[in-house]
Amino acid sequence: MFVRFLVRVFALVVAVSFVLGPVASQAQDTALQQDTTLSKEELDQLLAPIALYPDDLLSSVLMASTYPLEVVQASRWVEQPANAKLKGDDLTKALEKQDWDPSIKSLTQFPEVLDLMSSDLEWTQKLGDAVLAQEADVMDQIQFLRDKADEAGNLKSNEQQTVSKKSSGGKEYIHIEPARPEVVYVPVYEPKVVYGSWWYPSYPPYYWPPPAGGAFVSGFFWGTGVAVASSIWGWGNCNWGRSNININVNKYNKINVNKAKISSNQWKHNSYHRRGVKYNNDKVRQRHAKNDIRAGQRKRLDYRGHSGKQVLKPKGDRKPGARPKPGERPTAGGDKLPGGGRPDKVGDRKPGARPKPGDRPTAGGDKRPGGGRPDKVGDRRPGDRPGASKRPDKRPSTSPKKRPSTAAKKRPSTGAKKRPSSGAKKRKSNNAFSKPRNKSTSRKHASRGRSSRGASRGGGRRGGGGRGGGGRRR
Repeated sequence: MFVRFLVRVFALVVAVSFVLGPVASQAQDTALQQDTTLSKEELDQLLAPIALYPDDLLSSVLMASTYPLEVVQASRWVEQPANAKLKGDDLTKALEKQDWDPSIKSLTQFPEVLDLMSSDLEWTQKLGDAVLAQEADVMDQIQFLRDKADEAGNLKSNEQQTVSKKSSGGKEYIHIEPARPEVVYVPVYEPKVVYGSWWYPSYPPYYWPPPAGGAFVSGFFWGTGVAVASSIWGWGNCNWGRSNININVNKYNKINVNKAKISSNQWKHNSYHRRGVKYNNDKVRQRHAKNDIRAGQRKRLDYRGHSGKQVLKPKGDRKPGARPKPGERPTAGGDKLPGGGRPDKVGDRKPGARPKPGDRPTAGGDKRPGGGRPDKVGDRRPGDRPGASKRPDKRPSTSPKKRPSTAAKKRPSTGAKKRPSSGAKKRKSNNAFSKPRNKSTSRKHASRGRSSRGASRGGGRRGGGGRGGGGRRR
């Protein structure tokens, strides 16, 4: 009975977990989703420094914030002296070589705005994440901030801008545009002055100071107006009635002439220009999952680099690790050489460059005619090798000189006297070689030899001698 009871309890627990499991998982996903979206307090804090921008400029900033890596690239690009002076059609033509989103190209006319976005990347990414996940909330809170500035009496038309109230889709909104369409002013202001007393003490607004030498007047600083290039400007605007961003399809396609054309007038984020920067919102990540994976396959790059280290080349528009194109190999001094980096002459050669065949320098540094070999012996440099036709007829001998004898000298006598003779007379030799030869003597000794050999064959005493062959000497 007790076992049956335990089985029933176990089955009940499994059934309950099966039913409530998806609910708990969904609750966790909702909690995570809520953590990655911003509250109204946080949105007001984030949007405070840009809410009073002209609508065209504001829409470009909102779109560009979703491409933080390209913001950094463009900011460094416009800082280069050759690019900083480009205006109008010259700027438009130079931008054709850059693979950036049109919103980024539009902002190259406003280097100070790009610099603020690039120097405060945390703010830029938070704004971009909010635009992607809460576009309608972002547009509504911008209008809320404009109403605050209007109530404080600080949002008015002047020489720089025209402020008007309109309605669309049953909504009333405040529209801001340049006083002259071809000249755009970027306002810099103090949020706590322009909007009145700040209503969220725990969420103080972001604040951008005026440039060096500038000062606020009634909470505003107006710099010099920018004469915008119509070919890359005026294609994006804020649709306040629907709380989204509208774009002019024809103008957009002309700016993006080498890319896929669009047909919808409602702005859509292009994950290609995200350049692999991760999406912090799960819903947005799932929406762009396919393109996000492709971006990861292109070597995912964080705009601040791997592990917080910067991966972009400082003050340059090329990526790190990027290899120079053929024909653009820099020299040791950094200048581009003609013909793919190889000098035409020895005198033009940069330090460390290898000489061409026929351009080998001599020991003195001058170029030799005819590939480095002199025509005459008299023109030869010290150490040069003569040609085959100019070599001397007789070569000097290369055999080594005779070494001096290393034989040891005869040792001097030790002074020892010669041992005296024992007195025995020298034995008189009696053999075939000790006397003058004649026939009888030769026959005598020959017979002795034959008899001795016979004795040795017959088993004579062993160990005998050498000449007679084994027999005892007589």
